[in-house]
Amino acid sequence: MSSPHPEPVHTVLGDPGAPRHAVVLAPVLPRWDHGAFLRRAAGPLLASGHRVTVYDTLSLLHDGDDLKALVNRWAPYLAAAAPDLLAGNALGGAVVQALLAQEWTRRARVLLLSGPTVADDELNTTLERIASAVANQGLPAALRLLDEAVRGPDRPAATAPAPAPDHPPSPDDELAGHRLAAGLRLLLDADARAPVHDFPGPLLHLYGEQSLLVRRRHLATGPGPQHRLVGVPRAGMRPHADRPDLTDAAVTRFLGAEDS
Repeated sequence: MSSPHPEPVHTVLGDPGAPRHAVVLAPVLPRWDHGAFLRRAAGPLLASGHRVTVYDTLSLLHDGDDLKALVNRWAPYLAAAAPDLLAGNALGGAVVQALLAQEWTRRARVLLLSGPTVADDELNTTLERIASAVANQGLPAALRLLDEAVRGPDRPAATAPAPAPDHPPSPDDELAGHRLAAGLRLLLDADARAPVHDFPGPLLHLYGEQSLLVRRRHLATGPGPQHRLVGVPRAGMRPHADRPDLTDAAVTRFLGAEDS
């Protein structure tokens, strides 16, 4: 999927003149949502004096890229103005963790939201089942499977209308399906345990305790006291959407620690 954009697609939240800069890499989004996935969780970042640049992680993906290739595309863009906070959700979190091998990341605090550190056979199988559904069953069916895997226990199932049987997918649907399948497959066999283990700075990894996709066993931290792994109760893979109160409190504590 060669990107038509010479620069990564992004949205800026908050005051452009804020003294601190937070960079957030998005999850796999079939269609770029201009940072809407993060808006409910951006409050603590903005309140702590950050301007927030939210990047479409897939906007730098080229056809044939694996996760390592995508990470290598992101590294020079982000290194040019190393952020104070480096964050990622799901696929974005996997890219962030792989980037921690880069020296420039060592000045940053790291915030991860359900970003898999390592993929096992179960995660690989689930990811491939959803990705394959795009071609075999169509985009709406694949999105329903994804929703079943990521939603929290208290959130209703999403409803996605099936297309009329006589109408082929629109070009927009074809691109969305391609983004979904290619993005999920990037996570197959992911393994960033080494750079995470060796990262010396503050790191907080939040995950939903009732996620059916990325689970506790897919996450890792380093041995030091600056690394924390926090499970959010009654939340699926999107704890910031399922339990924004608990997520905001955990992020606020994490950001406040730098000033204590």
